[in-house]
Amino acid sequence: MIMQRKNASPKRPKIDGIERQLIRENIILQLLTGEISQGQALRRLRVEALGINQQDYLKLTKVSRQTLSNIENDKGNYSIDTINQVFKPMGLKLGLMPISKELMASFLK
Repeated sequence: MIMQRKNASPKRPKIDGIERQLIRENIILQLLTGEISQGQALRRLRVEALGINQQDYLKLTKVSRQTLSNIENDKGNYSIDTINQVFKPMGLKLGLMPISKELMASFLK
């Protein structure tokens, strides 16, 4: 008996542009406030905002499945160029941010 591999990313219903933008802003805010990691943000943006699986996302980013999986699972130590490559379809790039949550909160007011 051959078992089909189950996708880790469930199919999501299509969302409109406004809802997609709100989801994206919420995830970015959680990333900036340290509630979620960079990898968690990438996975949630891919699944919740774009609604696509890893295979389709790989076509957008031109990175390997292993690289994308490692980044989404917060494994490995990837270059700035690679991180920017995987976040580019989301309109994001790596940058500097305050270490202090209080300082970050003051910027977000």
